[in-house]
Amino acid sequence: MKTNFFEHITALEFQGAINLNLLKTATGALTVSVYLPNATKDTAGTVIPPMILKGNASELDEGFFEAIASPIKKTAGLFANMDAYQQSLEKAKELSKAEQDKKNKSGKGKKETAKTGSADNDDDDDDTDATENLFSIQENEQKELAEKKKRYDNAITQISELNKLCKYAEAIALLPSVEDYPEHAEEITRKGNELQKRKAQYDQLMQDL
Repeated sequence: MKTNFFEHITALEFQGAINLNLLKTATGALTVSVYLPNATKDTAGTVIPPMILKGNASELDEGFFEAIASPIKKTAGLFANMDAYQQSLEKAKELSKAEQDKKNKSGKGKKETAKTGSADNDDDDDDTDATENLFSIQENEQKELAEKKKRYDNAITQISELNKLCKYAEAIALLPSVEDYPEHAEEITRKGNELQKRKAQYDQLMQDL
C-alpha cells in the first residue's frame, strides 16, 4: 500500500528532529502528539508544549498535515530566531570579553609603565640621594682635614714658643703623633730629634750649675 506520509513530512518547513507519538484507544480513536525538540541553547524553547491532535483515521488523514504545518513552521522559525539570538549573544559576550581583556591588558601596561616610571624615579631619587651623600661625605672630610690641619699648626706654633722658652719637655709632649699625621712624619721626627737634643743639653747645663 502506497502512502504519501513521508512526502508530506518532507514538505513541512522545519529542520532537525520531529517527534511523533501515536496512541490508539480500544474504540479506534487516535491521539497524535507532535513535538519539535528544542535544539537551541536557549532553555526558553523547552516550555513549548507538543501539539495534540485527536480523531479517527479518516479525520487525521484529511486534516493532520494541514493542522500541523503552520504551527511547525512558526515553532521552527521561533527556534531559528532563538538560536540566532543565542549565537549573537555568545558573540557579543566574546567581543565584550575580548574588549575587556584588551582594556585590562592596556591598563596593566599603563600600570607597569607607571610602575617602571616610578621605579625610574626611585632610581633617580636614589642617585640623587647617593650624590648628596657623596657631597656630604666629601664636605665632612674636608672639614675634618681642615680641623686636623688647624690642630697641627697650633701645636707647631706652641712648640716653637715653648722652644724659645727652653721648655723642651713641654714642647716634646705637644709633638703631634706620626700615626695621626703621616704626611708630616719627616717634620715631626726632625723637630722631635732637635727638641730631645736641646733638652739633653739643657739638662746637662742645669746639672753643671
